Amino acid sequence: MTRQKKPYFDGSETIADILAEMPEASEILLSHGLSCVSCHINVAESLREGILGHGFDEGTVERILADLNEAAQDTLPVRKAKTPPTLTDQAAKKIHEFQAQQNQEGFGFKIEVIPQSDGSPSYFLDFLEKPEPGDRVIESNGIRLFLDIDSNNFLQGCCIDFKKTNKGEGFTINPV
Repeated sequence: MTRQKKPYFDGSETIADILAEMPEASEILLSHGLSCVSCHINVAESLREGILGHGFDEGTVERILADLNEAAQDTLPVRKAKTPPTLTDQAAKKIHEFQAQQNQEGFGFKIEVIPQSDGSPSYFLDFLEKPEPGDRVIESNGIRLFLDIDSNNFLQGCCIDFKKTNKGEGFTINPV
């Protein structure tokens, strides 16, 4: 008895994420009459939403997913489970304190990862009343995190903490 592999894509992924992970997905989508590569909504819309939004039925969703997963089995490594970034209690407490100091209670905490020329990450942190177009919104420890697609992918499996050291204090981002 052969063990069946778990599907790589389930339709909940954004179209942009699928295309970034597997560029050949554009040919598969085009073969089904979808031009998702050129669509400006592909950063915010899941594959399932995109297909159904164009008037196709659930059967078409399943056929496209089957084609994508068949291609993924041949070209992509086994996907490790992605876990969204989390905040420690201390980090959440500090964010609440900073929000209160700036009269921005309830605002989201925007984290943007900016790659430096030497390959190391730099981080832009800010409070925003609402997410920017294409941002992922992740709830952690009572705080809404706003992450663009690249930052979300970079921060998968990370824990965000707030620490005091002899050099000062600040947020730290560590893999779990």
